[in-house]
Amino acid sequence: MARWQITNRHKKSAVERQFWHQDGREFIKEEGFRWGTWECESDERPDIDLDNPDGYELMVTDYDWEMVDMTDGSWVDWTFKEGFDEEEQEQIQALWDEEYFEGLENAGWYNEETEQWIFGPITLKNLDTGEEWHGKE
Repeated sequence: MARWQITNRHKKSAVERQFWHQDGREFIKEEGFRWGTWECESDERPDIDLDNPDGYELMVTDYDWEMVDMTDGSWVDWTFKEGFDEEEQEQIQALWDEEYFEGLENAGWYNEETEQWIFGPITLKNLDTGEEWHGKE
């Protein structure tokens, strides 16, 4: 079984989306990172479009990608669904800024789903041989 690694080729193109819920309400916290690295094991080279024109969602593929790291967070966007006034939005963001996951969970929010994406060209590497393949710049 070979070990494989993928990374984004362009900085600020690794993204994590967290879907938070409480009492039928939802908000999404989306954070962009300069770099992201994921690994999996497979007998065959993963069949991935390395040019990646539409983005690659790592959690819904034929491969069991495990995140190694997402480094150097560079931006955060919040999307609040209906029913949030400005004060509530500010409180939620402050909870995150002060205590991250624990702050939101202590306030009764739960993280129902998390997505991890790479946008733009991808580098695929065989960790056993060192061989690499690259999407077009």
